[in-house]
Amino acid sequence: MSSEKTTDFLIIGSGAAGVCAALYAASAGHSVMLCERASKIGGTTALSNAMIWVPCSDHAIAAGIDDSLDQVRTYLRGELGNYYDEKKIDAYLEYGPQAVQEIEKRSEVKFVLAGAPDYHSNRAGGVDKGRALSPVPFNGRRLGVDFDLIGDPIRVVLGGMMITSSEIKHFLNPLKSVTALLHVLRRVSRYLIDRLKFSRGTELSGGNAFLAAALMSLRKLNVELATDCPMKELIFESDRATGAVISYKGSDIRVQARYGVILATGGFAANPELRAEMGAKHQHDVTLCAAENQGDGIKAARKVGGMLDLKVASPGFWTPVSRLKNKDGSTAIVPYGWLDRGRPGVIAVGPKGKRFVNESNSYHDVCIGLFDNGYPDDERFFFICEEAFVKKRGMGDILPWPWTPSLGSYLRRGYIQRGETLEALAKEIDINPEALMATVSQHNQNVHSGQDPDFGRGESAFNLALGDTSLGLKNPNLGEIKNGPFIALRIVPGTLGTAAGLKTDEKARVLKEDDSAILGLYACGNDATSIMAGIYPGAGITIGPAIVSAYLAVEDAKAAAEGTEITQAYK
Repeated sequence: MSSEKTTDFLIIGSGAAGVCAALYAASAGHSVMLCERASKIGGTTALSNAMIWVPCSDHAIAAGIDDSLDQVRTYLRGELGNYYDEKKIDAYLEYGPQAVQEIEKRSEVKFVLAGAPDYHSNRAGGVDKGRALSPVPFNGRRLGVDFDLIGDPIRVVLGGMMITSSEIKHFLNPLKSVTALLHVLRRVSRYLIDRLKFSRGTELSGGNAFLAAALMSLRKLNVELATDCPMKELIFESDRATGAVISYKGSDIRVQARYGVILATGGFAANPELRAEMGAKHQHDVTLCAAENQGDGIKAARKVGGMLDLKVASPGFWTPVSRLKNKDGSTAIVPYGWLDRGRPGVIAVGPKGKRFVNESNSYHDVCIGLFDNGYPDDERFFFICEEAFVKKRGMGDILPWPWTPSLGSYLRRGYIQRGETLEALAKEIDINPEALMATVSQHNQNVHSGQDPDFGRGESAFNLALGDTSLGLKNPNLGEIKNGPFIALRIVPGTLGTAAGLKTDEKARVLKEDDSAILGLYACGNDATSIMAGIYPGAGITIGPAIVSAYLAVEDAKAAAEGTEITQAYK
């Protein structure tokens, strides 16, 4: 080893869990080294909307949301069933509001109450709003030379401008109103000015806004941030994790951590070997996670006795994706679109030509339906709609008309398939024609009755948020599919994050086979098995627990070193 360093906290990984752990520790006066394998910070958080599911927050109380932790427990017991871990859930719920309050108090990271309902809001204890928070937008110009340290977002327009879901209606139809036109003109003008100095637009939202605000604060708190800095192995001495060997500026060095090592490397979504081992019943080859999510934290912890916890309903959190062949021969992965997803006039069918899921449920639910109905042994799963639907709303990578004047390119590249009749479309996608026509006929009957007896589409607040009341339908989520030509888009499941990982306790300590804690070693975010166990109750159930577990890890490490107790939970 060429050299050695010492710090209070060594944090591996710079997604939501990593940067928040660094902020919590540094703002309390501790020295922190934050290491990131990639050349930019943020990992999968940079690609995400970074919503957090933290019930009974100050934001919810200020908005007068009628909610309670007991109501949340009722909802989660119904959602998680046998996977409900009382100790972990209690710690999460009781410390969650405090974790959010502290990160806002100690840094420039700020949140605002989101309008997202619980994903199964019609279940006992569910709510129509109040549990999800979104990062406040951030002016990236404030970062100066640090701007390019933020990981690139997954979807931009005009080569580098982020737009939020609430802005989409303005950009799709800027001439609809003076408000829309002025909004679009302002955004585009700002973007063009940005490009004179920056690599992309600086009006940041979602995960990029969260990370930019965090980075500003990390700099002010003198956190030592090292990118292109992978961890090689943990240092394990006297039955305790005391640091790690990292590759830093071309050399391997030993970093001693007085208080503890916090693993936050983002899980294993991009590692085929770990996917095969830890997700045997949910095999897949597509992920929207960062390429650096190779399971570094999980692999290092296992070498010093850390155990896996594979007791999950699903090893991942999922979204349907589609594959688009680029002109250069490469394949682009297209995430589930906000424009078309769950809207009236589209259904999802499987290999037998039948619907298999409530299409207006969450992206995760759609993918669980794929796995429950034969994927990956049979990959014939499609969204089916009229061509008129695609022109009106878009589909996957396809933007609505006039942004996409012709579907020809998408047809030639095999991204979508087309049939003048349902029978012709069924033959194109190798589905039994009679089965597909019967399914569409039944769907159209459901449209007329306003009821979906098989899957209850349109019965929850989350469903209705994706409906279209302007069409005057009996059920705003159900629209007819009757006029050709018809379009099919093949879908496959892709991971948004992993749910299986290291076994931890309610303080985020990594556990051994006998359930004793490895002293000085913590796992947060997707390095640890999710308290939601691969079930998706609402928007933000990955990053929310990541932030709270980071808070608990830092507080426990401080308490252990100082011989005190974790601060009493916020009430």
